[in-house]
Amino acid sequence: MNVRSRLLVAFLVMAASRSPAAPEPTPRSISGNGQFIIYCPDAVLRSRVSSLVVEVKSELLALLGEGTDRWKIPIVLVLDQARAPGQTPVKFQMIATPEGSKIEIDAEIGNDPTAVNLRRQFVRAILLEIAWRERPPIGAGQRYLEAPWWLVDGVVEILRRRDSGVDTELFRRLVENNKLPAIEQFLSLRGGDLGSTAETLDAACAMALVQLLLEQSNGRANLGRLIRHWPTIGDDPLAALIKEFPGLAMGTSTLQKWWTLNLARFATADRYQGLSVAESEARLAPLLEIELVIDKEGTKKTFTVGEFEQFRKLPKARAAMAARQNAVVSLNAQAHVLFRPVLSEYEEIFSLLARGKTRRIAERLAAVERYRATVSHRMGEIADYLNWYEATQLGTRSNAFDGYLKAVNVLSREEDRRSDPVTQYLDRLQEEY
Repeated sequence: MNVRSRLLVAFLVMAASRSPAAPEPTPRSISGNGQFIIYCPDAVLRSRVSSLVVEVKSELLALLGEGTDRWKIPIVLVLDQARAPGQTPVKFQMIATPEGSKIEIDAEIGNDPTAVNLRRQFVRAILLEIAWRERPPIGAGQRYLEAPWWLVDGVVEILRRRDSGVDTELFRRLVENNKLPAIEQFLSLRGGDLGSTAETLDAACAMALVQLLLEQSNGRANLGRLIRHWPTIGDDPLAALIKEFPGLAMGTSTLQKWWTLNLARFATADRYQGLSVAESEARLAPLLEIELVIDKEGTKKTFTVGEFEQFRKLPKARAAMAARQNAVVSLNAQAHVLFRPVLSEYEEIFSLLARGKTRRIAERLAAVERYRATVSHRMGEIADYLNWYEATQLGTRSNAFDGYLKAVNVLSREEDRRSDPVTQYLDRLQEEY
């Protein structure tokens, strides 16, 4: 056998003994912060989802007042555009791996991307990671507790409505029909994906609850602590809420009253007809004075809230503080947005005084008064500056950027856009974000 024949035989032997080629791995992208790993054969979809999930994470951290991203559990997204009829579009789980816990979202988008609700899945995964990042890795088959549905849906709605504001009509319908939900019953509900009118109302109430908690004194920090403690809370979300937000109420009945008043507040809130800072200040000032009977003859005396040591043991003093707390809640509905931290602090101060709690009240009153004075002073300076600028500096339109703006408009119209269902869905998400 010549050399050529021997080489041919050797080649055939090698080809016969070679194992079948391994399938090509699914293309993947890793987000800039390294936490999100996105598997998807469509490069454009993969890139856009990667950007979207990082935006959601950034906005959620800002909402919670988290300055830095200290994630420890990776989140894996597996996206497929095909889906078998009748199959669940999303599989969500936290699993145990040799390297530790991992959160996995398998989403089969199909022809109806809205059924997946990616934004909600992202928020759900991020909150789960925050709750478990400081805990030992879960074991195989171990049960774990996710963040409550109302927190997930509430955050989603806040992010979705941050530009459009609160839909007062939804809350107005609840008030007019006398169907304000009991707080205990509401917390025990199981949220959905907004597929019905009832779920839409539940999501609106969830948004209201999360917003109200954030508006409390140290609300962001307290809400972050609630998330981190949630895996060990068990089946009593109401007790957990009262524990992490002690300024809200003394118990279930007073918390229910607070909840009802605040839902009514959202029913009357109109982002286009709010009070100015000066008007908010004028409405607040009378609430900081309390008239009480000081003796058996019925003599009355007016105290400022800063004189709480003089009146806190008088008859009906606690009832007066509770009434002031309710009045501040009502005022918060129309107060200027810069004035709302002031009102939230006074709301908590009145709540503590109504329960006979006076520890550090003097310090808190001094701090809120300084902030109150600063807001009023700065708004006055801003108004003066704008009036001066309008009177002396505002000229005619320069038209310097007209050419640039025209070019941008032309390029936008000429851009070749994909029109598949996934792209249309992501376009809608991008518009909302």
